[in-house]
Amino acid sequence: MTYHSNSQDQKVDESEKGGQTQGPRYATVLLELDEEHESSDDDIAPGRSAVTRRQLHHFNLVDDETVVLLYHFQGDLDQIETVLDAAPDVLNYGLVDQGEGGGFAYIHCELDDPVRSIVSTLHLFEVVLDMPLEFTTDGSVKATLIGEEPALGEALEAISGIVNIHLEKTGTYRPGARDLGATLTDRQYQILTVAVREGYYEVPRGSTLEDVAAEIDLSRATVGEHLQKIEAKVLSRIVQ
Repeated sequence: MTYHSNSQDQKVDESEKGGQTQGPRYATVLLELDEEHESSDDDIAPGRSAVTRRQLHHFNLVDDETVVLLYHFQGDLDQIETVLDAAPDVLNYGLVDQGEGGGFAYIHCELDDPVRSIVSTLHLFEVVLDMPLEFTTDGSVKATLIGEEPALGEALEAISGIVNIHLEKTGTYRPGARDLGATLTDRQYQILTVAVREGYYEVPRGSTLEDVAAEIDLSRATVGEHLQKIEAKVLSRIVQ
């Protein structure tokens, strides 16, 4: 298994040295779950263009063998029902249609590896997950782990022995920072995600408004207007 870190993000972490480092730390990572060992709750999206998992909002252990999950998804409810009905390790489920091709899926299923081993590792080092978890287009899971040093670093090393893990960012944990995303609409969240991924907010810029617009099949003017509204929402929350 591999444990990679992004050098640019590592500089962000290094810049905190010499400053206040007390309190919990966070590490945002990409987990490459091995599809051959994933439980059926992870079969909702891979290889099925009709359904896309967006976020995992809740992850509650019922006992040592089962877990309850609450997914936010985009796609066809009938497709999800077909997948879940055929999954041998799904014990129970319920779907909530929010309209516009999206909704939530409540799933009670058996807890299998590698998820079981990752959860055990987090408990061992007293590290918690900052929900929700996000799913990338390549099937990885983007997760933010929170814990005290050196336990957080030891947990990351241990998890790297279970799945491939890529460190994106680390630093001092500040509660509420991720809540800014909750103020955005689904469309705004999608556009901002693409803009960040394409390097629009890098210095110097790694892409233009035209590049972002082409990725999501919108006009330059529409993307520019959305980004202005996004920036107004986020910045106004920061200075409040």
